[in-house]
Amino acid sequence: MKKAFLKPLAAVAAAALLAGCTLPGARVQDDDYYNGDLDTTPAKNDQIINYVWHLEPCITAENIIVFDGSQVDPDASDKSDMYERIAVISRSGVYGFIDYGGNIIVEPNYKYYFVAPNGQIVLYNNLDEKGEQREYCTLDEDGKVTDQYYGEPSARVKYYYDDENKAIYSAKESEDWTVRRYEDKKTVVAVKADVLDNGMSIEVVDPDPGTERYGMVNQDGVVLDFEYESFYAPTFKGTGVTAVALKKDGKWGYVDSKGKELIGFTCDEVFSSYNGELTDDPNSGHPYLYSEEFVPVSINYSFGYYNMDGQCVVKSSEFSQARPVHHGKAWVNDGTAWGVIRFGEEEEEETTTTTTTTTGSTNSYTDSTYYSEATVTFTKPIYTDPAVDSDTDTTPWSDTEPWSDTEPSDTEPWSDTEPWSDTEPSEPEPADTDPVDTGEWEDPTY
Repeated sequence: MKKAFLKPLAAVAAAALLAGCTLPGARVQDDDYYNGDLDTTPAKNDQIINYVWHLEPCITAENIIVFDGSQVDPDASDKSDMYERIAVISRSGVYGFIDYGGNIIVEPNYKYYFVAPNGQIVLYNNLDEKGEQREYCTLDEDGKVTDQYYGEPSARVKYYYDDENKAIYSAKESEDWTVRRYEDKKTVVAVKADVLDNGMSIEVVDPDPGTERYGMVNQDGVVLDFEYESFYAPTFKGTGVTAVALKKDGKWGYVDSKGKELIGFTCDEVFSSYNGELTDDPNSGHPYLYSEEFVPVSINYSFGYYNMDGQCVVKSSEFSQARPVHHGKAWVNDGTAWGVIRFGEEEEEETTTTTTTTTGSTNSYTDSTYYSEATVTFTKPIYTDPAVDSDTDTTPWSDTEPWSDTEPSDTEPWSDTEPWSDTEPSEPEPADTDPVDTGEWEDPTY
């Protein structure tokens, strides 16, 4: 990536000291800003049959985007845990940063976003038509807002399996897709292809677009046969640490490194699982992968959570949107607004109730703890009733199904792993599922 000659950011950040909105009894004092102390108490599977609210639904936004970390290099020398501590918030088609307390860290003013292989989340605007010069916004290792981003090599890699010589090959975008013999012992997802390997040079004959078939392989042979239409797998972690998502007959399911099915092929793809141009393809929707031994899944237009044993821990009709779990917390949407749920025991926290009567006022605020004595200008948002807030698009939104003028079925496939409920899930609304527009063309076959 070329280093852009950057213009200073006109408004580098926005921070609200007392949360993005206020609902009596719902707001809690939160130290979960980027460089604060986080609760790292492990969430135990055998204790989780439900959740508690950390921040009750009160955030209005078109989308809140959280990365599952499957494309982050755990051994990166400059590794950042930003992807665990903050989320990307979308309002009016542009992006900013929000923390798990509902505080806006950077106002949505950027058209694009991505997560770098080191875990750093980056917002940016193009300064020219070709996108060769960019205006960046990110947080450094101390949690300070900065416009300095120097680029990371792409983490994308492809694996091929040649059935004739029973060999695995790999190619990395950062190496101009040079094909090499794969010698690692990790189980990987590969596409079946003809490979011409004469010992001196290696050439791959890619399958025709739309005919690709994927399977799981390792040095011992084929783990899962080549009968899958698409896949989503970790880039750096071994499949034994997490799981792999495979697509079959138009639906997604999850398997472990031995090919054992964890979650059946009933799941929908989620376009908010897009990681950005360095690690993902905006034209290839897929579900999330596991983080902290949990995965949010979309089944029949709504979301729930499963654990690594393939057991449903929150029924899939619980939320209209759900995001990956980090530090025991996850952003969800209950159909009216965004909030944060928590798995495991809730620590006692001091509650703070505030009353805001203005419609939003601009203030100057210096926070030497978070911004290291940098004065920033911010707008304190307030809670607004979605039914009367004319400035916010509150149309029920989903990123798992194309929009339709007919109502989808609200019948969910039966599962003996989901908690029983005597209430019917609400009927899903038509969905808006267009992939994120990056402004740059990428090969949709990847």
